[in-house]
Amino acid sequence: MKIVSFFNHKGGVGKTTLVYNIGIALAKKERVLFIDADAQANLTSAAIPVTNVESLFDTGKTIYSCLRPVVEGSGALEVVDPVQIRKNAWILPGDIRLSDYEEFAPTGWTEALAGMPRGFQVSTAFYRLIRETASLVSADYVFVDLGPNVGALNRNVIIGSTGFVVPLAPDLFSLTALPSVGKSVANWIEEWDTAKKSAERRGLEFEFELPPGLPSPLGYVSQQFTVYRDQPAEAYKHWNDRMPHAYESGIVEALKRVGSLPPSGAASIGEVPNLSSLVPIAQRTHKAVFELNGSEARGAHYTRARNAINLFTSLADQISSRADEVSDR
Repeated sequence: MKIVSFFNHKGGVGKTTLVYNIGIALAKKERVLFIDADAQANLTSAAIPVTNVESLFDTGKTIYSCLRPVVEGSGALEVVDPVQIRKNAWILPGDIRLSDYEEFAPTGWTEALAGMPRGFQVSTAFYRLIRETASLVSADYVFVDLGPNVGALNRNVIIGSTGFVVPLAPDLFSLTALPSVGKSVANWIEEWDTAKKSAERRGLEFEFELPPGLPSPLGYVSQQFTVYRDQPAEAYKHWNDRMPHAYESGIVEALKRVGSLPPSGAASIGEVPNLSSLVPIAQRTHKAVFELNGSEARGAHYTRARNAINLFTSLADQISSRADEVSDR
């Protein structure tokens, strides 16, 4: 089972749409579990009708329901059955109350660095939750949707990930966020190594497996550019051309210095054109873009929707093969 997080410090890059469409494409041949670890819960809204989400919230079937005993110090994780959304796809619904864990997690990290057992309980909670939930459905891949920040919650997820994918938009702010991502992940890797060494020195033993703490930069996916005659518009082409170097210098080089190596192949996993009105239609119907039918997307829009299956299948294949490669090292 491989854990792939989708992560960027910069918001507004179409991350959730990307996660959902790639995951549903991959679920055509693999078992996929989605984890909505963004307190805004946009992935949950894309996958599940709002009336069902309300019921899950009221009955304690969300991600926060699982973490609440750890946050309150009242007990162990409470793993719940994820919601099945396709034959081979499930989701652990998000929850706005994840912000409570975000506030609580830094203390646990500090305690782990000091070699205190409680710190490891708190800092590994997300990793253990993902693994235990994935085991319920025998997931081959877990796709985690993270919020646009470098906070404690994202840190705890990233250190347990096989690797992470960076969604990028072709603009200045998206690219200038990359050094922050690289520096943060590199620091987390080093600090987690320090925490594990502290535990070893104190002779601590745990009833659970510690996260490996060496996530690989799997690559980036660029999207949301405007196309004219099958070519990116000039206003965006400038930033598209700068992406490879910005990603290499901002993320790959920072992680190489702490022993985290990228998979073979180009840094770019692929490009997603501006799908315009297809995205809100897909969101309203809780479908992937390529699942829209002729009554939901008409004429040329329907043709574009159907053709999108090739795009997202290719991205899914690239990401899964890269995750397989780094996990076999």
